[in-house]
Amino acid sequence: MHIIYAVTTCSDRVYRQLFADAPQKPAFQSQKYHRLLIEGLAAGAKVDVVANPPVNREVLKKSFVRLPRETEGGACYRYIPAVRNSIVKAVFVGVGTFFRTARLAGKDSAVVVDCLNRTTALAGLLAAKLRGRRCVGIVTDLPDMLGGSAFSKKLSNFVIRHCTDYVLLTQAMNDYLNPEGKPHVILEGHSDIAMERQEPSLARKTSPRVCMYAGGVSKQYGLENLVKGFRKADLPDARLEIYGPGDYVQELSQIAAEDSRIFYGGMLLNAEIVEREMAATLLVNPRPTGEEYVKYSFPSKTMEYMSTGTPVLTTVLPGMPKEYHPYVYLLEEETADAIAEKLGQIFAQPADALLEKGMKAREFILKEKNNVTQAGKILAMLERDGVQ
Repeated sequence: MHIIYAVTTCSDRVYRQLFADAPQKPAFQSQKYHRLLIEGLAAGAKVDVVANPPVNREVLKKSFVRLPRETEGGACYRYIPAVRNSIVKAVFVGVGTFFRTARLAGKDSAVVVDCLNRTTALAGLLAAKLRGRRCVGIVTDLPDMLGGSAFSKKLSNFVIRHCTDYVLLTQAMNDYLNPEGKPHVILEGHSDIAMERQEPSLARKTSPRVCMYAGGVSKQYGLENLVKGFRKADLPDARLEIYGPGDYVQELSQIAAEDSRIFYGGMLLNAEIVEREMAATLLVNPRPTGEEYVKYSFPSKTMEYMSTGTPVLTTVLPGMPKEYHPYVYLLEEETADAIAEKLGQIFAQPADALLEKGMKAREFILKEKNNVTQAGKILAMLERDGVQ
């Protein structure tokens, strides 16, 4: 089987080279999601990545940059030229993705697109239609519940409607997007199988103890509640570390300047984030569950958290399968007082008990939900539908 993966991404090597010192980094959640899925697919199929590099104007100093073809993680990355002018860039990405995908497509090929990468997804879809190949649409958020123009939402929904197969996060998302019952797999995400090489231990833990969050730093994601709850908790030997971009950063920075127990670390490369997650005492996802969009989502940070061996506290997300519940601490009330009480209970436990909780979660997520296993479900779906 041959997979053509048309998406805005780059190899991990290129990402580190481009963004190690950049003040503004593209969202690493998307980069990591695609990199791991590409590597997982490459474990069971030939994979060509038609890649639009996720560069911004701060990084791209030249008007035009052509990155060389390279192989990483078992996949061949074929880059669309990076262009600084946004209008010219859109043309290059659309035309380049279409012709490269069409040229690569053979009898044993299937095309995979990220439906929220509108230009690359549309070009990949059209190339798949031209060559009579299946087109698998990855949908990680509902366009109707995201910001942006009405046109951009219509374009994403057009791509979604015309895909032949889907990779979706939750059953609720399938009910919403797939009324015709097209072939699909529900994959809430995937952990990095390479994390098996890491060795969590008490020796890696920092002092004072750290409660940590990494992701979108937004009130919408419960960060204000988390900060209030932590400040209410009686944890004199602990501090709260927060990393990532968002609309709460300015207010959070002011709080951190007044309270030494609160630390805002900005944006780091994912490898640095994972190191800090492994050194933390507790990882937290305070996302509120009352918003409509939540039942269609599954935060990728949950799987990353669990793979580190550090215990996880999360709200009871409706998109989280119940098989996860025994492996995490559940926050059933989402008030600052409830967060303070839960943090107090968790931090009162012995260090070895916390490590044991985290290690059980790590064993589950790396065995049952690693990127090779999850990607194998996509390949199995395509094989059932005749792609060899």
